[in-house]
Order: sequence, then structure tokens, then C-alpha cells
Amino acid sequence: MSAIAANDWLERHNGRTAQDCGVRLAAASHAVWPSDKNLQVLIEDQIKSDLLDFAFHARKLMERRSLKSATVGSDPLWPPSQLEPPEKNLWALLGLIVHADSIDVSWEQADLQPNPYKGRSPMFAGSVKVQSDNGSATLPIGSLTSTFFGQVLASSDFQEE
Repeated sequence: MSAIAANDWLERHNGRTAQDCGVRLAAASHAVWPSDKNLQVLIEDQIKSDLLDFAFHARKLMERRSLKSATVGSDPLWPPSQLEPPEKNLWALLGLIVHADSIDVSWEQADLQPNPYKGRSPMFAGSVKVQSDNGSATLPIGSLTSTFFGQVLASSDFQEE
């Protein structure tokens, strides 16, 4: 994984934290899990925690680097079946998350044949429903992370160390 060649400690901290959270979010949302309420609660708690940290630090990094124009499209790896690409500004969507009053993880059934989980459905956490004073949205998790890695970190200001 590439690391951010930062100008100062704060920029490096914001970038590294956003990267770490983004990797965990992408991994959790692109994995197929057996339907199990206890397991889903653990995964939801991790996604919510990482999502808040990701949104704060990615937004701070974008602010410091004047990279506020990235547009979120569809998830290139695992598009949620119920969502159209949001085609919205990443900066604005991260702001919605930072100011969230509630975040709910949306689970979808994966179409796996044969089903590897005998007696349980294969599920994936494809999106989150975010509600705040600034509005509400259903956001594909993979779209947020892929836009961050593909557009924000791919900008010319970032280099591999």
C-alpha cells in the first residue's frame, strides 16, 4: 500500500488514519458474511467507528491539500444492488457523515451458489444510511473508499514512499 509523503506530521497523521480506516471499510463491506445477528453487530460497530474516523481524517486531508472536487461514483468491485451511483461530491458526503445523528448499516443478500453457509444466508454490508441536520443519504461504502483511494490519493501531490 502506498503511504502519503506528507509535508508535516498532521498531514501524515490525517492521511495515514484515513488510509487505515478506508482499507478496513473496504474489506468489511466487500466480504460476504454468514447471517448471524451477533456477528452483524460486531461488524456494524467496526464499520461505524471506522466510517467516522475515515470521514473526519479524509476530509481534513482533502482540506489541507485543496482536493475538494472528487466525485463519488459506483463501487467498482461490489456495487450494492439497491443503489444508483450517488454522483455526489465526496467532500459533502464526508461532511454528512462527520455531522451524523445516526448511522445504520444496510445488509444485502449475496447471490452465492452454492451457499457456503449451511442454514444461514450469505450477506454483505454494502451501504450505510446516514442522517444528520444537513440531510440524509444512503451511501455505498465501497464507493466512498474507492473514490478516496482512486481520486484523492492518486492526485499528483501524493507519492509512494
